[in-house]
Amino acid sequence: MRVMITGGGTAGHTSPAVAIIEELQKRDPRLQLQWVGCRGSVEQRVCATLSIPFRKVPVRGWPRTGILRRLWALITLGFGVLHCVFLLRSFRPQVIIGVGGYVSVPLTWLAQRFGIATILHEQNKQLGLANRLLAPKAQKLLLSFPDTKGGYPEDRALVVGNPVRQGFLDPPERAAACAALELDPAIPVVLVCGGSQGAHTLNQAMEEALQHFGPEEAQFIWMTGKTEVTRARRTALRSKAAVTVHAFIDDMVTACSAATVMVSRAGASSTAEIASLGKPSILVPYPFATDNHQEVNAKAFEDAGAAVLILDSECTGPRLLEELRAMLADAPRLKRMGEAARTLAKPVAVETIVETIFSVSFEEAS
Repeated sequence: MRVMITGGGTAGHTSPAVAIIEELQKRDPRLQLQWVGCRGSVEQRVCATLSIPFRKVPVRGWPRTGILRRLWALITLGFGVLHCVFLLRSFRPQVIIGVGGYVSVPLTWLAQRFGIATILHEQNKQLGLANRLLAPKAQKLLLSFPDTKGGYPEDRALVVGNPVRQGFLDPPERAAACAALELDPAIPVVLVCGGSQGAHTLNQAMEEALQHFGPEEAQFIWMTGKTEVTRARRTALRSKAAVTVHAFIDDMVTACSAATVMVSRAGASSTAEIASLGKPSILVPYPFATDNHQEVNAKAFEDAGAAVLILDSECTGPRLLEELRAMLADAPRLKRMGEAARTLAKPVAVETIVETIFSVSFEEAS
Protein backbone atom coordinates (compact mmCIF):
# COMPACT_ATOMS: atom_id res chain seq x y z
CA MET A 1 0.00 0.00 0.00
CA ARG A 2 1.18 3.55 -0.78
CA VAL A 3 0.48 5.99 2.05
CA MET A 4 1.26 9.64 2.63
CA ILE A 5 1.13 11.05 6.17
CA THR A 6 1.01 14.81 6.55
CA GLY A 7 0.96 17.09 9.56
CA GLY A 8 3.16 18.15 12.42
CA GLY A 9 4.55 21.26 14.03
CA THR A 10 4.38 19.82 17.54
CA ALA A 11 4.92 16.48 19.25
CA GLY A 12 1.15 16.38 19.73
CA HIS A 13 0.76 15.83 15.99
CA THR A 14 3.93 13.84 15.28
CA SER A 15 3.75 11.23 18.06
CA PRO A 16 0.40 9.78 16.88
CA ALA A 17 1.76 9.72 13.33
CA VAL A 18 4.77 7.68 14.48
CA ALA A 19 2.45 5.24 16.28
CA ILE A 20 0.39 4.84 13.09
CA ILE A 21 3.54 4.32 10.99
CA GLU A 22 4.85 1.65 13.40
CA GLU A 23 1.59 -0.30 13.11
CA LEU A 24 1.38 0.10 9.32
CA GLN A 25 4.94 -1.19 8.93
CA LYS A 26 4.18 -4.15 11.18
CA ARG A 27 1.12 -5.14 9.15
CA ASP A 28 2.33 -4.39 5.64
CA PRO A 29 5.97 -5.35 4.94
CA ARG A 30 5.60 -3.93 1.42
CA LEU A 31 4.38 -0.55 2.65
CA GLN A 32 5.50 2.50 0.65
CA LEU A 33 5.38 5.62 2.80
CA GLN A 34 6.15 9.32 2.68
CA TRP A 35 5.72 11.97 5.34
CA VAL A 36 5.00 15.49 4.09
CA GLY A 37 5.88 18.33 6.47
CA CYS A 38 7.81 21.57 6.94
CA ARG A 39 11.54 22.08 6.51
CA GLY A 40 13.43 22.22 9.82
CA SER A 41 10.40 21.02 11.77
CA VAL A 42 9.94 18.48 14.54
CA GLU A 43 8.46 16.07 11.98
CA GLN A 44 11.58 16.32 9.81
CA ARG A 45 13.77 15.52 12.82
CA VAL A 46 11.56 12.56 13.70
CA CYS A 47 11.75 11.24 10.14
CA ALA A 48 15.54 11.55 10.11
CA THR A 49 15.77 9.61 13.38
CA LEU A 50 13.41 6.83 12.24
CA SER A 51 14.57 6.69 8.58
CA ILE A 52 11.14 7.65 7.26
CA PRO A 53 11.10 9.20 3.76
CA PHE A 54 10.36 12.91 4.22
CA ARG A 55 9.11 15.47 1.71
CA LYS A 56 9.03 19.16 2.61
CA VAL A 57 6.35 21.58 1.52
CA PRO A 58 6.47 25.41 1.85
CA VAL A 59 3.64 26.57 4.09
CA ARG A 60 3.19 28.92 7.05
CA GLY A 61 0.79 29.05 9.94
CA TRP A 62 -2.06 31.54 9.72
CA PRO A 63 -1.01 34.77 11.53
CA ARG A 64 -3.37 36.07 14.18
CA THR A 65 -2.78 39.68 13.12
CA GLY A 66 -1.25 41.73 10.30
CA ILE A 67 -2.56 42.10 6.75
CA LEU A 68 0.90 41.76 5.17
CA ARG A 69 1.74 38.68 7.20
CA ARG A 70 -1.53 37.06 6.20
CA LEU A 71 -0.94 37.95 2.56
CA TRP A 72 2.50 36.34 2.69
CA ALA A 73 0.99 33.25 4.34
CA LEU A 74 -1.50 32.98 1.46
CA ILE A 75 1.24 33.34 -1.15
CA THR A 76 3.32 30.68 0.58
CA LEU A 77 0.26 28.43 0.76
CA GLY A 78 -0.18 28.82 -2.99
CA PHE A 79 3.40 27.67 -3.59
CA GLY A 80 2.76 24.81 -1.18
CA VAL A 81 -0.29 23.65 -3.13
CA LEU A 82 1.67 23.74 -6.41
CA HIS A 83 4.46 21.70 -4.85
CA CYS A 84 1.92 19.16 -3.57
CA VAL A 85 0.70 18.61 -7.15
CA PHE A 86 4.17 17.31 -7.95
CA LEU A 87 4.31 15.18 -4.78
CA LEU A 88 0.95 13.54 -5.46
CA ARG A 89 1.66 12.84 -9.13
CA SER A 90 5.11 11.39 -8.46
CA PHE A 91 4.13 9.15 -5.52
CA ARG A 92 0.49 8.35 -6.45
CA PRO A 93 -0.70 7.52 -2.89
CA GLN A 94 -3.73 5.34 -2.29
CA VAL A 95 -4.62 7.21 0.90
CA ILE A 96 -3.61 10.42 2.69
CA ILE A 97 -3.55 10.50 6.49
CA GLY A 98 -3.73 13.98 8.03
CA VAL A 99 -2.73 14.30 11.67
CA GLY A 100 -3.35 18.03 12.04
CA GLY A 101 -1.29 21.19 11.99
CA TYR A 102 -1.31 23.81 9.25
CA VAL A 103 1.19 21.85 7.14
CA SER A 104 -1.45 19.16 6.57
CA VAL A 105 -3.78 21.54 4.72
CA PRO A 106 -2.29 21.91 1.19
CA LEU A 107 -1.63 18.21 0.52
CA THR A 108 -4.90 16.97 2.01
CA TRP A 109 -7.01 19.69 0.40
CA LEU A 110 -5.48 18.96 -3.00
CA ALA A 111 -5.83 15.19 -2.59
CA GLN A 112 -9.53 15.65 -1.93
CA ARG A 113 -9.88 17.56 -5.23
CA PHE A 114 -7.97 14.79 -7.03
CA GLY A 115 -10.29 12.12 -5.65
CA ILE A 116 -7.67 10.52 -3.38
CA ALA A 117 -9.01 9.05 -0.13
CA THR A 118 -8.23 11.15 2.95
CA ILE A 119 -8.43 10.16 6.61
CA LEU A 120 -8.01 12.73 9.39
CA HIS A 121 -7.07 12.16 13.00
CA GLU A 122 -7.92 14.71 15.69
CA GLN A 123 -5.93 14.36 18.90
CA ASN A 124 -7.64 17.08 20.94
CA LYS A 125 -11.09 17.49 22.41
CA GLN A 126 -11.43 20.72 20.43
CA LEU A 127 -11.31 20.10 16.68
CA GLY A 128 -8.30 21.92 15.25
CA LEU A 129 -8.54 24.53 12.50
CA ALA A 130 -6.87 22.34 9.86
CA ASN A 131 -9.23 19.45 10.51
CA ARG A 132 -12.26 21.76 10.58
CA LEU A 133 -11.32 22.94 7.09
CA LEU A 134 -10.66 19.45 5.74
CA ALA A 135 -13.32 17.34 7.51
CA PRO A 136 -16.26 17.97 5.11
CA LYS A 137 -14.58 16.05 2.26
CA ALA A 138 -12.67 13.44 4.28
CA GLN A 139 -13.67 9.78 4.05
CA LYS A 140 -13.17 9.36 7.80
CA LEU A 141 -12.58 11.68 10.76
CA LEU A 142 -11.02 9.77 13.64
CA LEU A 143 -11.60 11.36 17.04
CA SER A 144 -9.88 10.97 20.40
CA PHE A 145 -12.85 12.05 22.53
CA PRO A 146 -16.54 11.12 22.20
CA ASP A 147 -17.68 14.69 22.83
CA THR A 148 -15.27 16.48 20.50
CA LYS A 149 -16.16 20.15 20.04
CA GLY A 150 -16.35 21.74 16.59
CA GLY A 151 -18.34 21.24 13.42
CA TYR A 152 -17.75 18.01 11.48
CA PRO A 153 -19.79 15.39 9.56
CA GLU A 154 -20.86 13.04 12.33
CA ASP A 155 -21.78 10.24 9.92
CA ARG A 156 -18.11 9.94 8.94
CA ALA A 157 -16.67 10.38 12.44
CA LEU A 158 -15.36 7.50 14.53
CA VAL A 159 -14.08 7.69 18.11
CA VAL A 160 -10.82 5.73 18.25
CA GLY A 161 -8.70 7.52 20.86
CA ASN A 162 -5.24 9.00 20.53
CA PRO A 163 -2.62 6.42 19.50
CA VAL A 164 0.60 6.11 21.44
CA ARG A 165 3.87 4.50 20.44
CA GLN A 166 4.34 0.81 21.21
CA GLY A 167 6.69 1.55 24.08
CA PHE A 168 3.91 3.23 26.08
CA LEU A 169 1.71 0.16 25.64
CA ASP A 170 4.41 -2.18 26.96
CA PRO A 171 6.53 -0.05 29.33
CA PRO A 172 9.21 -1.34 31.70
CA GLU A 173 8.39 -1.91 35.37
CA ARG A 174 9.00 1.12 37.57
CA ALA A 175 11.89 -0.56 39.41
CA ALA A 176 13.64 -1.37 36.13
CA ALA A 177 13.07 2.17 34.84
CA CYS A 178 14.49 3.65 38.05
CA ALA A 179 17.52 1.38 37.79
CA ALA A 180 18.12 2.44 34.19
CA LEU A 181 18.01 6.10 35.26
CA GLU A 182 20.06 5.53 38.45
CA LEU A 183 17.19 6.58 40.70
CA ASP A 184 16.19 5.17 44.09
CA PRO A 185 12.90 3.26 43.61
CA ALA A 186 12.03 3.80 47.29
CA ILE A 187 11.83 7.58 46.83
CA PRO A 188 9.01 9.17 44.76
CA VAL A 189 10.02 10.45 41.33
CA VAL A 190 8.52 13.61 39.83
CA LEU A 191 8.87 14.01 36.06
CA VAL A 192 8.53 17.62 34.90
CA CYS A 193 8.28 18.18 31.16
CA GLY A 194 6.95 21.17 29.30
CA GLY A 195 6.92 19.62 25.83
CA SER A 196 9.69 19.29 23.27
CA GLN A 197 10.52 23.02 23.46
CA GLY A 198 10.23 23.28 27.24
CA ALA A 199 7.91 25.61 29.16
CA HIS A 200 9.16 28.77 30.87
CA THR A 201 6.29 28.80 33.37
CA LEU A 202 7.02 25.26 34.55
CA ASN A 203 10.76 25.93 34.68
CA GLN A 204 10.30 29.07 36.75
CA ALA A 205 7.93 27.33 39.17
CA MET A 206 10.37 24.45 39.51
CA GLU A 207 13.22 26.82 40.38
CA GLU A 208 11.17 28.16 43.29
CA ALA A 209 9.78 24.81 44.45
CA LEU A 210 12.93 22.69 44.31
CA GLN A 211 14.70 24.44 47.17
CA HIS A 212 12.01 23.23 49.59
CA PHE A 213 12.28 19.48 48.87
CA GLY A 214 14.45 17.24 51.04
CA PRO A 215 16.55 14.32 49.76
CA GLU A 216 14.10 11.65 51.00
CA GLU A 217 11.00 13.54 49.90
CA ALA A 218 11.30 13.29 46.11
CA GLN A 219 13.63 12.88 43.15
CA PHE A 220 13.17 14.93 40.00
CA ILE A 221 13.59 14.37 36.27
CA TRP A 222 13.35 17.83 34.72
CA MET A 223 13.09 18.40 30.97
CA THR A 224 13.58 22.11 30.36
CA GLY A 225 14.03 22.62 26.63
CA LYS A 226 17.29 23.89 25.13
CA THR A 227 17.03 27.57 26.05
CA GLU A 228 16.78 27.15 29.82
CA VAL A 229 18.80 24.00 30.48
CA THR A 230 21.95 25.78 31.74
CA ARG A 231 20.07 27.83 34.31
CA ALA A 232 18.12 24.76 35.44
CA ARG A 233 21.34 22.82 35.99
CA ARG A 234 22.61 25.60 38.25
CA THR A 235 19.35 25.39 40.19
CA ALA A 236 19.70 21.61 40.46
CA LEU A 237 23.16 21.94 42.00
CA ARG A 238 21.66 23.94 44.89
CA SER A 239 18.86 21.44 45.54
CA LYS A 240 18.93 18.99 48.45
CA ALA A 241 16.75 16.60 46.43
CA ALA A 242 18.26 14.59 43.59
CA VAL A 243 17.58 16.33 40.27
CA THR A 244 18.57 15.28 36.74
CA VAL A 245 18.14 18.00 34.12
CA HIS A 246 17.70 17.35 30.40
CA ALA A 247 17.18 19.71 27.48
CA PHE A 248 15.24 16.90 25.83
CA ILE A 249 14.53 13.29 26.80
CA ASP A 250 14.87 10.79 23.99
CA ASP A 251 13.68 7.78 26.01
CA MET A 252 10.45 9.24 27.34
CA VAL A 253 8.97 5.78 27.94
CA THR A 254 11.57 4.97 30.60
CA ALA A 255 11.32 8.42 32.20
CA CYS A 256 7.52 8.20 32.41
CA SER A 257 7.67 4.63 33.74
CA ALA A 258 9.93 5.74 36.59
CA ALA A 259 7.65 8.65 37.54
CA THR A 260 5.37 8.62 40.55
CA VAL A 261 3.78 11.91 39.45
CA MET A 262 4.07 13.80 36.17
CA VAL A 263 3.97 17.59 35.81
CA SER A 264 3.23 18.41 32.21
CA ARG A 265 1.62 20.59 29.61
CA ALA A 266 -1.69 19.16 28.37
CA GLY A 267 -0.96 18.46 24.73
CA ALA A 268 -2.82 15.59 23.13
CA SER A 269 0.12 13.19 22.96
CA SER A 270 1.27 13.96 26.50
CA THR A 271 -2.16 13.32 27.97
CA ALA A 272 -2.59 10.13 25.89
CA GLU A 273 0.74 8.81 27.17
CA ILE A 274 -0.15 9.73 30.76
CA ALA A 275 -3.45 7.86 30.40
CA SER A 276 -1.82 4.83 28.80
CA LEU A 277 0.67 4.52 31.67
CA GLY A 278 -1.92 5.32 34.35
CA LYS A 279 0.11 8.13 35.92
CA PRO A 280 -1.23 10.77 38.33
CA SER A 281 -0.45 14.20 36.97
CA ILE A 282 -0.47 17.94 37.41
CA LEU A 283 -1.43 19.49 34.09
CA VAL A 284 -0.54 23.09 33.23
CA PRO A 285 -2.15 23.89 29.85
CA TYR A 286 -0.25 26.11 27.42
CA PRO A 287 -2.47 29.22 27.39
CA PHE A 288 -1.82 30.20 23.77
CA ALA A 289 -2.67 26.86 22.17
CA THR A 290 -5.07 27.13 19.24
CA ASP A 291 -8.69 27.25 20.44
CA ASN A 292 -7.33 26.78 23.98
CA HIS A 293 -7.40 23.03 23.31
CA GLN A 294 -4.87 22.19 26.04
CA GLU A 295 -7.13 23.53 28.76
CA VAL A 296 -10.00 21.49 27.33
CA ASN A 297 -7.79 18.37 27.39
CA ALA A 298 -6.69 19.04 30.97
CA LYS A 299 -10.27 19.64 32.11
CA ALA A 300 -11.25 16.20 30.82
CA PHE A 301 -8.55 14.67 33.05
CA GLU A 302 -9.51 16.82 36.02
CA ASP A 303 -13.18 15.87 35.63
CA ALA A 304 -12.22 12.19 35.61
CA GLY A 305 -10.23 12.61 38.84
CA ALA A 306 -6.99 11.78 37.04
CA ALA A 307 -5.17 15.11 37.31
CA VAL A 308 -4.85 18.44 39.08
CA LEU A 309 -5.32 21.32 36.65
CA ILE A 310 -3.27 24.48 37.28
CA LEU A 311 -3.73 27.36 34.89
CA ASP A 312 -0.51 28.80 33.48
CA SER A 313 -1.17 32.14 35.18
CA GLU A 314 -1.52 30.35 38.54
CA CYS A 315 1.49 28.04 38.21
CA THR A 316 3.90 29.50 40.76
CA GLY A 317 6.55 27.84 42.86
CA PRO A 318 4.44 27.85 46.06
CA ARG A 319 1.38 26.43 44.23
CA LEU A 320 3.39 23.67 42.57
CA LEU A 321 5.08 22.85 45.87
CA GLU A 322 1.72 22.68 47.66
CA GLU A 323 0.12 20.40 45.08
CA LEU A 324 3.11 18.06 44.79
CA ARG A 325 3.51 17.69 48.55
CA ALA A 326 -0.20 16.98 48.99
CA MET A 327 -0.14 14.31 46.28
CA LEU A 328 3.11 12.64 47.33
CA ALA A 329 1.90 12.40 50.94
CA ASP A 330 -1.34 10.64 49.95
CA ALA A 331 -0.64 7.20 48.46
CA PRO A 332 -4.34 6.20 48.21
CA ARG A 333 -5.07 9.39 46.27
CA LEU A 334 -2.21 8.69 43.88
CA LYS A 335 -3.58 5.20 43.29
CA ARG A 336 -7.08 6.55 42.59
CA MET A 337 -5.73 9.15 40.18
CA GLY A 338 -3.67 6.56 38.32
CA GLU A 339 -6.68 4.28 37.97
CA ALA A 340 -8.79 7.22 36.75
CA ALA A 341 -6.13 8.08 34.16
CA ARG A 342 -6.25 4.53 32.78
CA THR A 343 -9.99 4.86 32.17
CA LEU A 344 -9.17 7.59 29.64
CA ALA A 345 -6.70 5.43 27.73
CA LYS A 346 -7.54 3.82 24.39
CA PRO A 347 -5.02 0.95 24.17
CA VAL A 348 -6.33 -0.31 20.82
CA ALA A 349 -6.48 3.13 19.20
CA VAL A 350 -3.67 2.54 16.73
CA GLU A 351 -5.05 -0.86 15.69
CA THR A 352 -8.47 0.69 15.01
CA ILE A 353 -6.89 3.54 13.03
CA VAL A 354 -4.82 1.21 10.85
CA GLU A 355 -7.79 -1.09 10.24
CA THR A 356 -9.74 1.98 9.10
CA ILE A 357 -6.90 2.96 6.77
CA PHE A 358 -6.87 -0.49 5.16
CA SER A 359 -10.66 -0.52 4.93
CA VAL A 360 -10.86 2.89 3.22
CA SER A 361 -7.97 2.01 0.91
CA PHE A 362 -9.63 -1.24 -0.21
CA GLU A 363 -13.00 0.48 -0.70
CA GLU A 364 -11.42 3.11 -2.94
CA ALA A 365 -9.56 0.45 -4.93
CA SER A 366 -12.65 -1.68 -5.57
